[in-house]
Amino acid sequence: MDHAALLIVVLQLCGTKVEGKFVDSTVKLTEKVKLECIYPKKAVIIQTSWMKLNVTHKENIAVLHPIYGVHIEDKYNGRIYFENASREDKSLSFIKSTLEDVGLYFCSIVTYPDGIWEKVIEIIQTDAFEVFEKQDNPVFTKPGGNVAFTCPYKIGDSVQQVMWERIKADQVDTVVLCNLSGKQSFGSDFKERTLVDCSDQANSMIVIQNFTASDFATYRCVATGRNKTYVMSFTVAATWDPKWFIIYIAGGISAAVLLLIFLLIFCITTAYRKKNKRKRITEALSKALYSTQTQNTEGRGEESLLEQTEEIYINCKNVSHKPH
Repeated sequence: MDHAALLIVVLQLCGTKVEGKFVDSTVKLTEKVKLECIYPKKAVIIQTSWMKLNVTHKENIAVLHPIYGVHIEDKYNGRIYFENASREDKSLSFIKSTLEDVGLYFCSIVTYPDGIWEKVIEIIQTDAFEVFEKQDNPVFTKPGGNVAFTCPYKIGDSVQQVMWERIKADQVDTVVLCNLSGKQSFGSDFKERTLVDCSDQANSMIVIQNFTASDFATYRCVATGRNKTYVMSFTVAATWDPKWFIIYIAGGISAAVLLLIFLLIFCITTAYRKKNKRKRITEALSKALYSTQTQNTEGRGEESLLEQTEEIYINCKNVSHKPH
């Protein structure tokens, strides 16, 4: 199976012509750039290849194999790395990007039995990255839920194209692109979980299923007519789940009880230490007082003994007896 996968990758790299590609994500050039590539299915991942479009052909950048490890081309060695956050996460990060890194990148994942899954990412210069101003159209859901967006056109003309996008700080991801002929092109992150209806000339509706943590962002609908463009945006936030409210309340009560117990133990310990300290001080003072009294008593005893044993001298005249 590994040899077959390697053959597929070689055939990919030998391709000399790259036609105009549908871009899944647009990333702003910053000092540290992350190219997100997360495989959305549960198939077995055999090998991951990162390539960059060089004029007319793809040049290899890095290859990640579950057995043989990581291979990075010399040109990029020391400048890029795989984060390996999870089994499905094959994102590539630049340690210090330069203007030479602007361009089109391909994350190609060979799987079994689903075959090849590819994501196209474009890095553009900072001044070319659109600064988006949020609008106040809040939408609420919870992780794992579904969200429906409706974009009513107000351009008074035939709609030729409708683009739905997910907007983040330094990245714009394509959700789906609908053109006048009815063709739909889904972004790689949304293809398996997005429903869309662009058939109505008055509005467009999409439903994104199984919302993940990274999906909580701003979404934009861009409808293009012959002479006008209409833009509408929605900001998706998480709803307050009652079960989490109960968990937070229970957690708060537990924390308060623990804090109360801690304060009680602290107060008891402090009082006990102060009591022992006072006891030690009292005992020390008692011992010092007792020692002083003992010394005084011994001193007075010694003085009394000295007084009792003091010699008495009598001055007697020396009488000499002469012989008669």
